[in-house]
Amino acid sequence: MLKFVILHVFFFFIIIIFEFSNGFSDYDVLMKLKASLMVASNTSEILDDWKVENSHCSFSGVSCDENFRVTSLTISYVPLFGTIPPEIGILNKLVNLTLVSDNLTGPVPVEMSNLTSIRFFNISSNAFTGELPGEIVAGMAELEAFDVYNNNFSGRLPVEFVKLKNLKILYLGGNFFNGEIPEDYSEFQSLQILGLQQNELSGKIPASLSRVSTLDQLLTGYSNSFEGGIPPEFGSFKSLKLLDLGGCNLNGEIPASLGNLKMLHTLFLQFNNLSGEIPPELSGMVSLNFLDLSNNNLTGGIPETFSELKNLTLINMFGNRLAGPLPPFIGDLRNLEVLQLWGNNFTLELPQNLGRNGRLHMLDVTGNQLTGPIPKDLCKEGNLRLLILMDNDFFGALPEELGGCKSLTKIRIMNNFINGTIPPGIFNLPELTMLELDDNNLTGELPIKMYSQSLQSVSMSNNWITGKIPPAFGDLPNLTTLSLQSNKFVGVIPEEIFNLKKLYEINVSDNNLSGEIPASIAACVQLTSIDFSRNSFIGEFPRGILSLFNLYILNVSRNQLKGEIPIELGHMESLTVLDLSYNQFSGRVPIDGQLKDFSDTIFSGNPNLCLPQTTHCPIISTSQNNNPSIPASKIMIAIIVVITTLSLFI
Repeated sequence: MLKFVILHVFFFFIIIIFEFSNGFSDYDVLMKLKASLMVASNTSEILDDWKVENSHCSFSGVSCDENFRVTSLTISYVPLFGTIPPEIGILNKLVNLTLVSDNLTGPVPVEMSNLTSIRFFNISSNAFTGELPGEIVAGMAELEAFDVYNNNFSGRLPVEFVKLKNLKILYLGGNFFNGEIPEDYSEFQSLQILGLQQNELSGKIPASLSRVSTLDQLLTGYSNSFEGGIPPEFGSFKSLKLLDLGGCNLNGEIPASLGNLKMLHTLFLQFNNLSGEIPPELSGMVSLNFLDLSNNNLTGGIPETFSELKNLTLINMFGNRLAGPLPPFIGDLRNLEVLQLWGNNFTLELPQNLGRNGRLHMLDVTGNQLTGPIPKDLCKEGNLRLLILMDNDFFGALPEELGGCKSLTKIRIMNNFINGTIPPGIFNLPELTMLELDDNNLTGELPIKMYSQSLQSVSMSNNWITGKIPPAFGDLPNLTTLSLQSNKFVGVIPEEIFNLKKLYEINVSDNNLSGEIPASIAACVQLTSIDFSRNSFIGEFPRGILSLFNLYILNVSRNQLKGEIPIELGHMESLTVLDLSYNQFSGRVPIDGQLKDFSDTIFSGNPNLCLPQTTHCPIISTSQNNNPSIPASKIMIAIIVVITTLSLFI
């Protein structure tokens, strides 16, 4: 009995010593890891508590078990640099290794194959290189999640993952893996997420992947370049919720069998070469929220059967060859937030109840053949942010309701047949950054009150807008672009506009503006482009322009400007486009600086202006000649007087 007790105590101390020595071994590994990393100088507090006098189990990012063995190592989103040392393999009790976005480099040490207790492995968003050896994961029998997304791994996809019975999540995307997807990947027993997107994979997508009955998410798109099309067998997935095959060179038709995916909430097939019509059978995907078929070669229309897809939140079908009228049910989709159909051939009207669900955030139908009025309820509950209807045949007035849509950030309705006045509230929307209404039939005057801290670009050229340009444009302090050309504006340019310190482009050409160009234009030091042509401006060349050192486009042609062309104009080194034609400038054209490099055509239509090569310039102002010429009549009179005087003495 005594021998048994002594033996028991002996083995107890052996175990304690063994565990204690392993505890120190884990400590040594962590200190080795710290030594292999470089911490940015401005963030020296990171790993600052990894010191000799501290227990390694108290290190930040470290957790231990009751035997002082490291079970979790989590250091993420910190500016570390360096590599993982081979000694990492000593941490064989490690369950969770998370080193995300730490700027780590180099290959993954093969000694990681000794991490036999690991369940969660995440080294995503670093800069690891080289191949990913299959033997590293072969012994990780407990592994549940493996994530190396967004690194620089290369070579073939390891097949050893298939042997891991507990593996549920496998992210290998965002690397440079090449070759084909192994057929062995159809043998996963518990896999729920397979992410292979953004690699350099090729060959055909194995139809056998559909045998992974546990799969919830399959992502194989972007930067991969597969052959063939979507395997029809994918319609037999039992529990698939997300299928992302976007941007991976697929061709052929969309298999009707995908309509059997009753649990699918996301289908991304965009940026491929898919053709044919959209199968009406896809209406069987009754759980579908997000549908993206954009940038393919699809034809036909939107199937009427899609009215069964009651949960649709996003519909992207832009960049195809779809045609025909839009089905009315689109306006009935109670969850619809994004509708992007631009670059097709859709006809007739938008559903007039579109937006009535109160959830619409984005509408872009650019480049179709849509007509009719703009639905008035697009912003019913104040959620609409993007309204892009350009290059269609819409007519009627802009809905007054848009003037109260405080969520709007962009309005782009160029090249339609919109008429009437612009709702005044639009110029006061708190989030609006862009207002583009060019090439319509808008009439009436602009509102006299405007105020917005957000509005950056206003463009409404080629309309029939009348009245004066409102001084209130000066109350848009962040305005950078103002395009009002080809309207019927009258009066002067308000000086308040030139209080806009961020304005870099102004175009008021082809109106009926008059008066002098304000000298205060000098305050707009950011201006790069000025077009005041085709108006009735008078006075001399506005000298305030000469201080705009960023200006590269200046057009004041076809006005009534007079006087000399300033010599300083040639010293504006940034100026590359200049037009002073058809005014009343006089004197000799300066040849200073860049002016000598411009074509003579920019000075044409100024009958009193002498080009540099002209030898005889009959009209030259006094400022250009300190000895002004004496009229010939006075010279003749003087000669006659002299001759007469001399004759008296003869």
